[in-house]
Amino acid sequence: MASSFSVPSMIMEEEGRFESEVAEVQAWWNSERFKLTKRPYSARDVVALRGNLRQNYGSNEMAKKLWRTLKTHQANGTASRTFGALDPVQVTMMAKHLDSIYVSGWQCSSTHTSSNEPGPDLADYPYDTVPNKVEHLFFAQQYHDRKQREARMGMSREERARTPYIDYLKPIIADGDTGFGGATATVKLCKLFVERGAAGVHIEDQSSVTKKCGHMAGKVLVAVSEHVNRLVAARLQFDIMGTETVLVARTDAEAATLIQTNVDTRDHQFILGVTNPQLKGKSLATILGEAMAAGKTGPELQAIEDNWLSMARLKTFSDCVVDGIKRMNISEAEKQRRLDEWMYHSSFEKCLSNEEGRLIAERMGLNIFWDWDLPRTREGFYRFKGSVTAAIVRGWAFASYADLIWMETAGPDLVECTKFAEGVRSRCPEIMLAYNLSPSFNWDASGMTDEQMRDFIPRIAKLGYCWQFITVAGFHADALIVDTFAKDFARRGMLAYVEKIQREERNHEVDTLAHQKWSRKETNRFINYTGVTEEQFKDTWTRPGAADIGDAASVVIAKSRL
Repeated sequence: MASSFSVPSMIMEEEGRFESEVAEVQAWWNSERFKLTKRPYSARDVVALRGNLRQNYGSNEMAKKLWRTLKTHQANGTASRTFGALDPVQVTMMAKHLDSIYVSGWQCSSTHTSSNEPGPDLADYPYDTVPNKVEHLFFAQQYHDRKQREARMGMSREERARTPYIDYLKPIIADGDTGFGGATATVKLCKLFVERGAAGVHIEDQSSVTKKCGHMAGKVLVAVSEHVNRLVAARLQFDIMGTETVLVARTDAEAATLIQTNVDTRDHQFILGVTNPQLKGKSLATILGEAMAAGKTGPELQAIEDNWLSMARLKTFSDCVVDGIKRMNISEAEKQRRLDEWMYHSSFEKCLSNEEGRLIAERMGLNIFWDWDLPRTREGFYRFKGSVTAAIVRGWAFASYADLIWMETAGPDLVECTKFAEGVRSRCPEIMLAYNLSPSFNWDASGMTDEQMRDFIPRIAKLGYCWQFITVAGFHADALIVDTFAKDFARRGMLAYVEKIQREERNHEVDTLAHQKWSRKETNRFINYTGVTEEQFKDTWTRPGAADIGDAASVVIAKSRL
């Protein structure tokens, strides 16, 4: 029997609004901004996850600005250079000279956790820590932008022409560490970043539970597929919120020594296995477990592990096959033919799986011993051979889901920079690259001359590294000035302050010389809301000894309350 149900107009309107929004999202995705972005979900999926209340985020305007800035640098072969900002003073001083701002997880971990408990960069601080710092800086940017506008609109045209305009609204890129857990944690973290002002976020491919600073030993990677899932989760959240937040994918594969799992075949060629058949059936984890049960601890356990690893002769499966071919009792010409055949099949860009590799080796007549389970750690992690090549493979995998790719490195090595850039862009020619100009590098011991250090940023910018940053320069700058000033102040008192601080602020025209003016509220608010006349305000402002307009405002308010 045919249904007699007629669709209510309310339902039709609901569906019409939904379909209209789906079309809107699809058109947005078809824009130039997202021409390189791959999404494993549909516009319909995104709209279904949105509520009916549409919101606009200031961070989205900053994200669009950041995208334009980076694409301009990419086109020009230049770079946006910046460093980690600690506080409102630093972020406003940086605005005069730099076109982006960085917020470092390391700096937040050491100086500004939301639990107020400082510590090393292990991403074990509350996950709202970095978003809170972003909001702190973003509010400061907006405040000084408002303050400047109010001041400039009170000037004559001639005065405005003589007064430099400062763009305080420089886009902030924030450290999202590993996403702080699974996909849902990443989604929640990214939502906080959007709400609190971040124009861009970077997420790295380390394991969340073992996260370490990029320049600490023992880094554990997640599978390529897991990090792709993190990037997808982040992009989905940005799409739901309707923002163009710039997403940076970081890989620590260059120096990593461990990986959580062997589930992704793209990781197989970099996993190490035991090649000594005498260790068959004697896994490291079992041996260490037995030693712990026998009461051994600390240095004793380390000695057992070191001895076992020295016997294991760890190699990648490919290196094991090459060595096996070289040992075969065949002619040199036949050895070379088989080596060439193996190298053809196992070249890194093909990401040969271990299962496929074993079949090829067997067809070549090789019967080799190689076991990647025996050397697993007590936590179950596999041994990983980190390299630039491993980072390139991951860069290829991440490029479709991120806007920039960043390889964390152990030092400022131009050869490594070039190899990574050329490798990633051989498949992804339009992808933008990022580079950490880390203070962890001993730049003076790098072998570079002063001229080479000066030219390092523009030189690698030509390779495609269009966003470059010193993660914790704000921290180091803060420490240097406070330590040197405190030492001198203890010795010379106010002369030290005047000579080292006040005169230098005046010489360099630093805004904070008149600190009350730097932090003051809009003058009209004092005039309008305190009952003080403009004439009283001006009289007080021009009184003998008035330091600046902020002091004047304070006096006026005090008088108005008498």
